[in-house]
Amino acid sequence: MNEINLLRTHGPDAPEASTETLRLARERLAGEFTAASVRRTVPPLRRRTLLVAAGAAVVAGAGVGLAVRPLDRSAEPLTLVAATIPEFPLTLRSRPATLSPPRYSYAPGQFLAVYLSRSTTDDVHLFVWDSAPARIAKTSRPVAVAGRPAEMYEEPNPGGPRRLVVSWERRPGQWVTLTGHGMFADDAALLRLAEHVVDEPQQVPLRVRLAPRGWRVAMFKEDTILTLRGDSPDETLTVQVVPRRDPDLLRTVMGARDERRVTVGGREAHLIRTDELWFLQAEVPGGAVVNLQAPLRLSAGQVVAIAEQVSVTPRRP
Repeated sequence: MNEINLLRTHGPDAPEASTETLRLARERLAGEFTAASVRRTVPPLRRRTLLVAAGAAVVAGAGVGLAVRPLDRSAEPLTLVAATIPEFPLTLRSRPATLSPPRYSYAPGQFLAVYLSRSTTDDVHLFVWDSAPARIAKTSRPVAVAGRPAEMYEEPNPGGPRRLVVSWERRPGQWVTLTGHGMFADDAALLRLAEHVVDEPQQVPLRVRLAPRGWRVAMFKEDTILTLRGDSPDETLTVQVVPRRDPDLLRTVMGARDERRVTVGGREAHLIRTDELWFLQAEVPGGAVVNLQAPLRLSAGQVVAIAEQVSVTPRRP
């Protein structure tokens, strides 16, 4: 094509391009952008190697400053700091011999200590609330606990054993509810127990003393499960006490991709990287076996460092 024909076809006085011509031009331009982005991306195999290597170093100790670059480059690094686990604020002084030591559960604003009996029917539940608890009973009667006004009522339990409740505001901002079952679902017996509720904070048996900065306890349940949470729903760290070690984690852990042997408290432990999280199983001092699940934003070293700071206190008789 000579210069004259070129100007007639593509110059300023040329006719407008057809719809088909514009479509082809857009497709060609989009293809060039895609090709350019692929050339700038690390090859898949190399990228996977980098992700695994990023968490290869094991960091020991429980101090601050354990920060690594996260797998998600758009997120801030996570730094590990000392964690605080809430204590149960009260205790049942002179616990009846028929009741076992309490098992603790927690959710923000609500604490629970469950005293089980050997008979499985004469149990006691001790709740501590940050605000007045809801009551589903329609009627109640006034009583007194340690000189403070309280109310007593029977909780509906169709077809089940009697459940008697005494509830009172023990001090401003602290409400207490004591529920008796079986032999403790009796007015006099329950009021005697309520008089024995005293200020004596109790450490929960399952604790972790290291966690990402800003993460707080979301819940723990019956001394066996502890969950901490960050700012987003996917930022969770869970520790669970299990009966025994699992000899084949690669088969039983969902989405398991690779397994590595690490050391926790001087004992061999197994760290699994799954499609979505870290899974670590270890034996902690005292012989308890725990499973720890953590987000991939943490490095392998940080997960091990957290596991080093998990403790399970044996239950007292």
